[in-house]
Amino acid sequence: MQISELREHVRAQLLGFAWDQWAQMGVFASSDRRDRWAMDPEALLLFTLEVGRADARLFEEASDWMVVNEALIGVRRLRNLCHDAADRALADAFLTSVAHWRPRARLAGKEPPREPNRSEAQPFFRGSITPIHGPVDAGFLQHGWLKAEVKPSGKSQPPDLLAPVNFSFRLRQILGVGARAEVIRVLLTTGWRRPMNQVMTQVIANAAGYARRNVQEALHSLNSAGVIIATRFGNEIRYGVERERWATMMGLTTDQLPFHRDWPQLLYALRRLARWLEDTSLDELSPYMLASRARDLADEIEPALRYAGVHLNEGRQPGADYWHSFCELASAALDSLR
Repeated sequence: MQISELREHVRAQLLGFAWDQWAQMGVFASSDRRDRWAMDPEALLLFTLEVGRADARLFEEASDWMVVNEALIGVRRLRNLCHDAADRALADAFLTSVAHWRPRARLAGKEPPREPNRSEAQPFFRGSITPIHGPVDAGFLQHGWLKAEVKPSGKSQPPDLLAPVNFSFRLRQILGVGARAEVIRVLLTTGWRRPMNQVMTQVIANAAGYARRNVQEALHSLNSAGVIIATRFGNEIRYGVERERWATMMGLTTDQLPFHRDWPQLLYALRRLARWLEDTSLDELSPYMLASRARDLADEIEPALRYAGVHLNEGRQPGADYWHSFCELASAALDSLR
């Protein structure tokens, strides 16, 4: 498969996935999917800020959803999930843009790296050739991107809290937006259909998206309140929750509780894959150099994919033939979204 073909295939699959998830969360869009997993809102939002650069409508609809539902999003958690400077710039530009329409102190982006300069800014949406004659989005301009200012349509709706994909939002309505809600989400959705599953602190912290200290404080307070159970295994403490009691309290059976996916790791890897493929300078590389660059990216994202349960082939073809192995890696990552 040529890199141009892989780029188009990955882009289409990731955009389709993003649309399907947001449609279930309240964005003005239709989808036949009714997923049984609990989505991670901040991981999906950060993922959408990247892949949405290839679909202006998706990006603006996600922005509209954020204006309507910003109280349900953990801004600190969104920033915690950023892996690099590109992620942080996207998050800060987006939050500053949303704050223009829904002023909130917590949405204020960090200080921009430079003064806004429209003449030097690059188009935000990939492949955009239409000049912008009207007002530009100040939040994105501060980070060197040129994007038209678009007034939110207000068509987005609050998420249906009874849908499995919106389980995180339901817990946040009960426990607030913070580490406690994320801890309970992890404990209720891992070990699907088991009466109780014992989970290590580090596993909870990896999914919770907060500093380990914040997660430990949440675990301690929830355990002190008697709503979770701590069990010592040697030098390690593992935590569990009585799933049937929580399910009954929420008007569900244990079989109706959604299941867990390691979204921060999986969507990080897919975000990096999408960003890498959108670099059109790769089209000019020799087969050997392209395979070498692909191998570097694979070294970066394979640990996250494996952590998220993506089944990858152990063997790697040598030299330029590694490109075939890389295409298989991309295919396996996309298959995990189904």
